[in-house]
Amino acid sequence: MNTGTRRILYVSSTRRPWFEDQSAAVHFANAPYSIDAIGYNLEKLGWEVGWCGWRSSRSPFALARRIDEFKPSIVYTYGSTVALHPLFCRRFLCRHRAFRVVHGWDDHYGRIWGNMFGWPGKVLMDWMEKRIVKNSDAVVTLSYELQKIGRKWGVECKYIPNGADPVENLPRSEKIKLEGRFKVVYTGDKAKWKHTEDVCRAMKGLPEDVKLYLTGKDEDYLMRYASNNCVFLGWLSKEEQYGVMAQADAFVCTSDQDCNAKLQEYLRWKKPILAYDGEPNNFFRNGETALLAKDGDYAPLVMRLAGDPALCRQIAENAARKIPVYSWSEIASQFDEFFGEVAKR
Repeated sequence: MNTGTRRILYVSSTRRPWFEDQSAAVHFANAPYSIDAIGYNLEKLGWEVGWCGWRSSRSPFALARRIDEFKPSIVYTYGSTVALHPLFCRRFLCRHRAFRVVHGWDDHYGRIWGNMFGWPGKVLMDWMEKRIVKNSDAVVTLSYELQKIGRKWGVECKYIPNGADPVENLPRSEKIKLEGRFKVVYTGDKAKWKHTEDVCRAMKGLPEDVKLYLTGKDEDYLMRYASNNCVFLGWLSKEEQYGVMAQADAFVCTSDQDCNAKLQEYLRWKKPILAYDGEPNNFFRNGETALLAKDGDYAPLVMRLAGDPALCRQIAENAARKIPVYSWSEIASQFDEFFGEVAKR
């Protein structure tokens, strides 16, 4: 792609108040992952990066003005509710139309909306999800499962996984000390559709010296599981989070997905991983690079790891050898190359 046209506008449904008005460096400082990390590293590769959150992206008229002002060569849509807006703007509202719309497809939109809003939400978002994927100029996904769905719809989605930077030099706080003979750590979002309740429930019958620690915003529906071996640490600073992760004996990711950002982050620490026995089979080999819980039954797997240090080492070593994990700068380079291919179409 010609250097003069390397301009990308991220169009997202995020409501984060700082999203539209801050530099890529501020984005990375606040959210050192996903599109914020990619945009930050694309800027280092010579891209001009712009940001458009819910304040502007919800209105096709406001979005069209932003596109005309910024004159992007790539509009990268992220989030189901606004992903069709740039296509509408390009056809009906924009003066600047020399851009490609690339969609970042991370989640099953219909399934998530069904879990949150019932069948009306699922029907609506199933319809919209297919329209987004089929009508965008290109689609990037970090899920093998979504890639399969795209093929059923006649769309070949580009697979670029999540990234995770090396952990050796990350700043760590020793403020929080984990206790227990065997310590399992869960990080991040605990929305109901992620099935975090499965692992919390599993801890009820386990010995008190086998402990689950959960970081991130606490959810009221889970607090009834709080106990001596199901410990909610709440929202932590990055330094505290890394300090907790460094003390883990194992990690757990409960969502039925093969693309959760936790997976790459966990793999960097070279500890065994527990996950749901479903779509994660696209990413892991059960019993070899992770242990997958059938029907979300984590209790026997936790106890199996707690009683077998050699198995813990074997699974962690297998995963480190067989599953590549790229830094965010390497992921940005993959996007840079792909955007060049899209521009030539």
